[in-house]
Amino acid sequence: MNNVVKAALLAAFLFPGAAHWWLKKYLVGAIFAILAVVPLYVIMDTTMTQTQLIIDKVLQSGGQIDLLSIHALVTQQMASLDTQDVYHATVMLLCVWLVNVLDAMRLARKREH
Repeated sequence: MNNVVKAALLAAFLFPGAAHWWLKKYLVGAIFAILAVVPLYVIMDTTMTQTQLIIDKVLQSGGQIDLLSIHALVTQQMASLDTQDVYHATVMLLCVWLVNVLDAMRLARKREH
């Protein structure tokens, strides 16, 4: 397996910046990692907040906790959720990841020649 394929696999499947770290481009790797962590934080924060709100509503409802009541609460919570931030964070994460893979492949090709 040549270095271009290794760099592409590291960048695509491990984490943004991993291939740059392997190629000894530590600063660029750190920048890609930070650029990927920020949208991941937004996505995880929103998910955890919404999950906690749903759990609180389930516990406040008292009585029988069954699958249908939980499903109704989740549906109600998701209908009231503004997903604009999560959408933008997801798009940013995908763009960072794609640019990371392409740049890692470019650097690996450059090192081979």
